[in-house]
Amino acid sequence: MTAEPGHVVSGHGLHFWECPHPGPLPKGEGEESRNPCPHQGYPAVERRENLAPREFFAEYVAKNRPVLLPGLLRDCPALSRWNFDHLRAVSGQRGVKLKQGLTDDGVAGLTSVDARLGDYLDALENQTEHSSPGERLPYLHDVPLTSILPEAATDLAALAAEYFPPWYRERRWQFAQFFLGPRHSLTPLHFDCLLTHNLFFQVMGRKRFILLPYAQLACCYRYRWRWCAVDAEQPDFARHPLYRQAQPQACIVEAGDALYMPPGMLHHVRSLDTAMSFNVDWHTPDSALRGVLAAGQGMPLKNVYYNALIALGLWSGISAARVLPWYRAYLNYVS
Repeated sequence: MTAEPGHVVSGHGLHFWECPHPGPLPKGEGEESRNPCPHQGYPAVERRENLAPREFFAEYVAKNRPVLLPGLLRDCPALSRWNFDHLRAVSGQRGVKLKQGLTDDGVAGLTSVDARLGDYLDALENQTEHSSPGERLPYLHDVPLTSILPEAATDLAALAAEYFPPWYRERRWQFAQFFLGPRHSLTPLHFDCLLTHNLFFQVMGRKRFILLPYAQLACCYRYRWRWCAVDAEQPDFARHPLYRQAQPQACIVEAGDALYMPPGMLHHVRSLDTAMSFNVDWHTPDSALRGVLAAGQGMPLKNVYYNALIALGLWSGISAARVLPWYRAYLNYVS
């Protein structure tokens, strides 16, 4: 399955847009300004196993501190049940939109193609460790979890609802988004588009996260509201000298783990294996209000609209059940 860069390529019964893969670093001027493996030297994100929900909110949510929660899903049937055979059985005929996250110049941007979920699962299983860059498959992301796994609430019932704010608890999984992709899938440095709290769960495989606080955004060369030009895995300090002042942290999120990221936390994410994940973006009353006020800082108006819906619910007492029909389109939204 090969093609010239920027052309449609075919394989495994699917057709995808090929994003050229960057080759080895060119030798010459500026070479020494690159850090080849910076993630190996980054401080680790704090790990807290068996962290009680009350302490989670008091020590991490209230203080805007990220935390890795090993084994948070260990008692959930989803961890063993959600495999490819199960996905085929419940949603294999479902149409999905697959996305490439980088343009041919390495800038964040999306191209997409429609496919059957079952065909995509076949392609993921048939991809080998030695697949060429042009054969790397696109990514299924930012789709409603319950559209792929309708029984999610039952399979995740063992996870305490108290890890979420009260307004979300009864319908928390209806706010969740699903992710599935091949080894080496990469999402460049960015922050979440609504400036929400993010509780991220890993079901299959591993992902490596590099995190920076929102306060260090000025070091990261932002463009298009929420994307950053810095390559957090291999920063080019000649092009991005301010990044020397940044203080990244890193962690590997394994199957069964969860990772909490506070509002605006910058994250660069690479799949180390074929990986299945989901997350819930959620607001507190204060973060929802900040999300609405971010209109004055350049947040796209569509994002402000979604924040206003949640703020209305949180501040007025209107239930999540009544807000969801208006908010649901966000679960398929990528900005």
